[in-house]
Amino acid sequence: MGDKIRFGIIGGGMAGPLNAGALRDIPEAEVVAFCDVKEDVAKEFSKEYNIPSYYTDYKEMLKRDDIDAVCVVTPPFLHEQMVVDCAKAGKHVMCEKPISVDCNAADRMIAACKEAGVKFGVIFMYRFMDQAQLIKKALDEGKLGKLLSVDCSGKCFRSDEYYASGAWRGTWKGEGGGSLISQTVHFIDLMLYLVGDVERLTGNYMTTLHPDIEVDDVANAIFKFKNGALGSLVSSSAVRPGYPRHIEIHGEKGTIKIVEEEIVEWKVEGMNEDDYLTKVKVDSGDTATGAGYVATENHRRQLTDFIHAIKEDREPMVDGVEGRRTLEFIRAIYQSSDLGKEVHFPIQEDEKYGKKTAW
Repeated sequence: MGDKIRFGIIGGGMAGPLNAGALRDIPEAEVVAFCDVKEDVAKEFSKEYNIPSYYTDYKEMLKRDDIDAVCVVTPPFLHEQMVVDCAKAGKHVMCEKPISVDCNAADRMIAACKEAGVKFGVIFMYRFMDQAQLIKKALDEGKLGKLLSVDCSGKCFRSDEYYASGAWRGTWKGEGGGSLISQTVHFIDLMLYLVGDVERLTGNYMTTLHPDIEVDDVANAIFKFKNGALGSLVSSSAVRPGYPRHIEIHGEKGTIKIVEEEIVEWKVEGMNEDDYLTKVKVDSGDTATGAGYVATENHRRQLTDFIHAIKEDREPMVDGVEGRRTLEFIRAIYQSSDLGKEVHFPIQEDEKYGKKTAW
């Protein structure tokens, strides 16, 4: 392995440009091959990002011995097989969120990478924001004292056209869920990263304003963290016109609130709020009213960490286990709603949960 980690990318959909654009900005990375099942997409994508080779069959791409790592940037239902195949080919793997459509699939992916001795990462780029690191440091140092309650909100809107843009969208088999697993998942992950593991949860989900989808477009949950704090979550892809995602954290000594990528409140005893509020507006695209995340900086930071994990032979900051934790939280909401009762962590996964469609 040389100074540069040589990447292949599978998938030219919505997140493809984020990964390719981020890797292009990392001196220690080189993208040598790209794959998409549509040849016109593969050809144009490779041309746009100056990638020397393209494929329509990822298994052919994996035969190359000059690829060290692969970014899997495909619909969720394809993640498991592709990650396992990458691992068997001896390639380190970075997989877009969610890790998979259920926890059993995630377990098989983690096991395959461990057995092959390759690094496995899952894209949750919001952890790498400067603002997230400021909050994490304050919480780890106990600046808020004992945590009391945490509120997480992801109220966005997605049109019928959005769901019709791919046959896999809005289906349990293809996407593994709805607003929870597609739109709000990043802030669920950020909440768990900042606050910690959950002990127990009660959740509900419904399909409301989107007649042609199977999955949730409205969901909520109340839960208790292992550290004693109480939490609440609301998630939707049916709220018009759509609102920025946010997390509020309340402790004995004050409150911190982050809205998208901006800290808007830092009222904590003994700390000067002006030192922590985000001064420069961050514009990464409109994710409230449409699928519009466009900035590559946080992907660049996460992929840089992944590259260093490969070189230093350590786990990446967001490995398969971390990616699975966020999925388990979402699966617990589906399970709780289907069973009509509170569930405790770790949950006993069963793929039958998350199948309701009635409102």
